[in-house]
Amino acid sequence: MNPGPSGRDPHGPKFACCEDVTPTHIPLKPGRIALLAVLTGLLGCGEVPYLAQAIYKAQRMAEMGPSVALDLPAIEQRDTLVVIAPYNSTSYFLYRAEPMGYEYELLQKFAEEMDVKLRMLVVTERDSMFKLLRAGKGDIVAARLVGAPEDSGVVAYTRPLYATNPVLVQRSAGPPAVVVADTAPALGGAAEPATLPPITPARVRQIQRPSQLQGQRVDVPEQSPYTRTLIELADTLTGDIHVVEVDASSEALIRAVSEGTIRYTVAQGNIADISSDHYTNIVVRPALGEAAPIAWAVRPNAPQLHARLNQWLANEKNASLLQSLYTKYFIHSAGYHQRMDSPFLTSETGRLSEYDTLFKEGAKKIGWDWRLLASQAYQESKFQPRARSWAGASGLLQLMPRTAAEFKVRNATDPEENVAGAVRFLGWLTNYWTQRIEDPDERLKFILASYNTGSGHVEDAQRLAEQAGDDPTKWADVSYWLLQKSKREVYTNPVVKYGYSRGIEPVNYVSIILERFQQYRQAGNE
Repeated sequence: MNPGPSGRDPHGPKFACCEDVTPTHIPLKPGRIALLAVLTGLLGCGEVPYLAQAIYKAQRMAEMGPSVALDLPAIEQRDTLVVIAPYNSTSYFLYRAEPMGYEYELLQKFAEEMDVKLRMLVVTERDSMFKLLRAGKGDIVAARLVGAPEDSGVVAYTRPLYATNPVLVQRSAGPPAVVVADTAPALGGAAEPATLPPITPARVRQIQRPSQLQGQRVDVPEQSPYTRTLIELADTLTGDIHVVEVDASSEALIRAVSEGTIRYTVAQGNIADISSDHYTNIVVRPALGEAAPIAWAVRPNAPQLHARLNQWLANEKNASLLQSLYTKYFIHSAGYHQRMDSPFLTSETGRLSEYDTLFKEGAKKIGWDWRLLASQAYQESKFQPRARSWAGASGLLQLMPRTAAEFKVRNATDPEENVAGAVRFLGWLTNYWTQRIEDPDERLKFILASYNTGSGHVEDAQRLAEQAGDDPTKWADVSYWLLQKSKREVYTNPVVKYGYSRGIEPVNYVSIILERFQQYRQAGNE
């Protein structure tokens, strides 16, 4: 097995994105497997007519849709790099309400060097990712991608981030898996779906060689690149391998193997290895193929972005970054244990913080999504109830002493009092701005900015916008003038009543809270 950046065999972690991976609760996906079986036979045969391959490629390109012309200059002009990614423990996830992930952190650094913002778009299915990429809804797919022959012309892959083998994950101890018999395509022997053999009470013997998978059921994630691996293996056997694609992540299926609800799955080696440090009753062997490169994908007609990414990945100054992040997410088992055992690994628990109940109760009173209030609290204090600013603001939502007194908060470091007082203040701001800003989405930005800097400074910016012929009800125009209030020639303007303001703080405040709110929503916690 080829080593990853760390120098050891690259195997690794993740956490489940579904509640239950018992096969009776997961929709099976047999149609794609049958198609892949046929396709693998075609592509693997040297005598297959060129026409057959051309027809398949044309059909796939039609399914994927046209690839829009949108390259690096357009991305820089819009000032945002959009990354399409799944929600998993190594690509992108929330831990203690903070975005993390190997691919996320790398692309965050890349976006910083481009001097653009990074926005994550969470998508689960591989083909859906590619369709959105080609439609211009995202710029990069970062999803632990293994290239496949049918991707030719659909996407362009970057330089590899690392390489890893497909490995079989099975139990090392405990009673046999309890799996309800169902149907799945039988690969290697039959073209028609076959009934899976029933589970017998006898203990299941561990698989030592790939050939011993003959007659066995193997569960893999939907659109897994390793479905093809199993098809190719089945072609070398006299019996069948029953492959079932399920709507679950690789990590979820590894957990299911540990719990005994499925017998086998196939995963990327580095994910399986670090998972085995957590689930001590699983075995990660044998390898089912050679190490394959893991890369990012961009549109095939975005050569400038493709070149920029490749240049960045190849740059020697970034080598230590790739090494340290690989170690953090694929080697450092203590960190993985902490995340997996934490009540605040959002994909597992649906929780952002220990104060979620307070945020939910408070948000109802002002008609907010509770995750928006949580995002604001994180921005104010990182959920530290005893946090205190240099200016004297304190508590989860950083109430100033005067505001705390006005809204009847006696102890601002008490989480319940603090959230209740902040909600009363936000309710007052909501009523105030409802009379002035009709559009609710625009109004929210004025409310957040006023919470941060005071409604007086925001009204100054409105008057400046109106004086300049801009729209005082649009945050884009008002935020521009709020930024200008740090300049003497602007804050001394006769229409300005509240003087100097360091406008960069409220403008960033609004932007960061709303962006984090979107991240919280995509995490799936309700």
